[in-house]
Amino acid sequence: MNKTQNNIRMMCMAGMMAAMYVGLDFLAVSISVPFAGNLKISLSGLPVLVMAVFGGPVWGAATGFTGAFVGQMLTYGFSATTILWILPAVMRGLSMGLLFRAFRGSTKFHILALETCLTSVLVTLCNTGAMLVEQMLYGYYQSFLAIYVAIPPRILVGIVTAVVYAVLLPRILDALHQRNIIRR
Repeated sequence: MNKTQNNIRMMCMAGMMAAMYVGLDFLAVSISVPFAGNLKISLSGLPVLVMAVFGGPVWGAATGFTGAFVGQMLTYGFSATTILWILPAVMRGLSMGLLFRAFRGSTKFHILALETCLTSVLVTLCNTGAMLVEQMLYGYYQSFLAIYVAIPPRILVGIVTAVVYAVLLPRILDALHQRNIIRR
């Protein structure tokens, strides 16, 4: 396959993964936790992880950007903090792509669990930063203290979701490989 065909293939794959991100984000479950506010449980990060593993950090970041941007526009529209809410998905793709390369493409469960947990903690910190900025600008949340109190439960949810990602990711990659959608 020549370089042009490979680029077209990667763009198509990234577009499909970004669309899956948006769809899975709309299926997210929001639960109310005492002293922690609302926690969002979603599998929307999975397509970003797949693209980061398959295409590397740049394609993972591009997929996260596109999916999160479309999701933000459909749900909230454009605001002064839109980029802050897109940044976590970009960071997920970028960091997973870099970590996957650093661990030499290992699909062992414990390695994938470590990689996805690290990316989830990073995403949680980015989302918390966006909440803090929105609190300062708009006063959307009850207080800065409420945001800080919510960090441990949010990290816990992120880690549990990351373990689910680590369980699903090898199966998804194997299925894509068997159907000649991706090459290893």
